[in-house]
Amino acid sequence: MKITRHIAFLALTTVNVALAQPSNDVCPNAVQLCPGVTVSGTTTSATSAADDYGFCYTPENTVWFRFITNSSGGSVSVDFSNLSFNPDPDYGQELRALFFETSGDCGVAPYTPMSNCGDNNTDFSLTESILLAPNTTYYVQVSGTSDGAINPSECDFDIDISGSAVETPEPSVSISAIDTDICQNESVPVEITITDCDDTTQYEWFYNGSLISSGDENTFSTALLSENGTLSLDITCGLGCPKTTSSNTIDFTVTPVSAEAGDDQVITEGESAFLSGSGVGSPTWSPAINISDINSLNPIASPEATTTYYLTMENDGCLATDSVTVFVGDVITIYSSFTPNGDNINDRWHILNSEKFPNMEVNIYSRSGQLVFSAVNYSTEDQWWDGQFKGKDLPTSTYYYVVRLNDGSDKEYKGIVTIVR
Repeated sequence: MKITRHIAFLALTTVNVALAQPSNDVCPNAVQLCPGVTVSGTTTSATSAADDYGFCYTPENTVWFRFITNSSGGSVSVDFSNLSFNPDPDYGQELRALFFETSGDCGVAPYTPMSNCGDNNTDFSLTESILLAPNTTYYVQVSGTSDGAINPSECDFDIDISGSAVETPEPSVSISAIDTDICQNESVPVEITITDCDDTTQYEWFYNGSLISSGDENTFSTALLSENGTLSLDITCGLGCPKTTSSNTIDFTVTPVSAEAGDDQVITEGESAFLSGSGVGSPTWSPAINISDINSLNPIASPEATTTYYLTMENDGCLATDSVTVFVGDVITIYSSFTPNGDNINDRWHILNSEKFPNMEVNIYSRSGQLVFSAVNYSTEDQWWDGQFKGKDLPTSTYYYVVRLNDGSDKEYKGIVTIVR
């Protein structure tokens, strides 16, 4: 593999093709170093020298890395290995490096050298000249060197970091629940205990081995569980050098129960509605008024006025409830006027119960027959008509509407609405 790369270097040099610029060729893009993680780097002629710092040597073909000390500080070793140079004799054959502290972000003077000056063509290390301060960012500058050659070295290398200043304890997490025998859709508290994790950046909940909830905040609820199974939690700690750990497991027994009361219905006076309940458990409908059988999933309801029926399903002490409304007569109320004058009171034309008909179609016409407003779905306030046409206020006048429910029936409403300013 190394020989192949050397040949590629020579080929590119011969035809003067520009090498790709490393993303970390400037200090603000310094690559984070973490204990136990090997990072690959490269110095090429495409790197810039705009913010390079010359203390040990004249920086050439520079790339940047950084590390952050822990809350104790101490010693560190930055280790370079697997150095592979462009073998062209016109290129240098050494790699140089040091790390230092700035008074702020990258490029903020003064620069304070904190390590020996590394300079080698084989594996070498940088170590601190004095013990490093806690909770501090240090920058590692790695450069090629001409060393008497025409061009500075182009080198691939691996870089690692270790030492008491950067090592952090392994985090741990445990979970517990006060009750593991639960009903479907029931939310019971799951307690989390986290140690040695200053900043939890990710929560990942698994049930029976599948991810069911994740995010940077704990939003898990046992209401997500619909079957017996095993729960566990993975957390990730820290942004710069993240560490992930897994919790113990909890076995839950979930009693299934669910209720679906069916879609709302519209009937005329004297008609009946066939309710379409479903779910898991034993059914009971309420109120027990004008309904054929409160213990049937599919009773006949004959309300004299608009009524909401509740279906409750019971299974081994667990309950689930859903509702359905049977509207008798006109299901919506259309107001005859509104006042779009900017006082936040009655500024939009409201149709009562429009949210129950997501396919409702509303068309409004001027007295001359011009369509001035049209909408399909009139459910929320931001969808209601504000008395404008093409972004301009319409004058005080009477306008004509046609409203279709589009609920599977041929219900259509026509009338007038007045804008009052």
